[in-house]
Amino acid sequence: MENFYRDKKILITGGTGSLGKALIGKLKQFNCKLIVYSRDEGKQALSFGNDSDIIRVIGDVRDLDKLDVTMKRHKPDYVIHTGALKRIDDMEFYPDECVKTNINGSENVAISSQNNDVKKCILISTDKACQPVNVYGSSKFIAERIFTNYDYNSNSTIFSSVRYGNVIASRGSFIPFWMDAISKGEDMNITSMEMTRFLFTLDDAVDTVLKSLYHSEGGEVFIPKINSFKMEVIIEAMKKIVNKEVNINIIGVRPGEKLHEDMLAKTELPFTYQPDENLLTVIPQYTKKKHSYDKKYDGLEFNSSLHTNDDIDDLVELIKRGVK
Repeated sequence: MENFYRDKKILITGGTGSLGKALIGKLKQFNCKLIVYSRDEGKQALSFGNDSDIIRVIGDVRDLDKLDVTMKRHKPDYVIHTGALKRIDDMEFYPDECVKTNINGSENVAISSQNNDVKKCILISTDKACQPVNVYGSSKFIAERIFTNYDYNSNSTIFSSVRYGNVIASRGSFIPFWMDAISKGEDMNITSMEMTRFLFTLDDAVDTVLKSLYHSEGGEVFIPKINSFKMEVIIEAMKKIVNKEVNINIIGVRPGEKLHEDMLAKTELPFTYQPDENLLTVIPQYTKKKHSYDKKYDGLEFNSSLHTNDDIDDLVELIKRGVK
């Protein structure tokens, strides 16, 4: 896989976010030429202002002309589209903004990638896109379908998507926030102790994205095989790390939340293969391509209630790896 990335030119939308910066750190090891495309000039300057190896472009994925100019000028081999509006509760009240960025913006990235002969373009999606119940998840579900459709109509660029769950140390992650609250002796407001969530580290997320882009043949949705944890196990693990007790208030599920998350739906099982030991891929139901995957996945759908790990020590180690 290293040769696949060695010396390539890669554009990352939303490159100032947690995943974007982690991807850049990894890709620099392969001597990649990196283009960061984001609208946050402050974070660009703080994160990359002193790095002459990184090209910084201030722009919004809502702006097709700017994307087109950027790709024409820099001619990336691959595009990793991480830019998105992601706060579930906010997006419930601003669905119009979610559509502009997550749907229209994703289509702009696809159009510009196709116009400029990008070899591969991958969308960073979410478990919320699988059988969605909120605006954010619905917008990502449509974005996945846009990428699949653009792949169907493309003669050159390969389009695909990757879904995954909660990244332990990403911006907005509840794990560091709650650990800080526990350490200060503050009360914790919990939706439900029975709630389950898929969890993995930022390093694991980077590896999943890079493996997915490497394996992509067209139109697929890639899914990592990871564990989920019950909220009560997550809380016990954090208490063990911080070595403090905490008072818990049960507040109920908020608008747009699921009790359990989905990453692979039962209806997707007939189209699911396993290109890697820890990676699944759902091939599109309509495609002009003959995919080379030969190992069919014969397991269960990935609902977080079906893949729980109740070992607190395992989760403690996972959190310690994730929160650096």
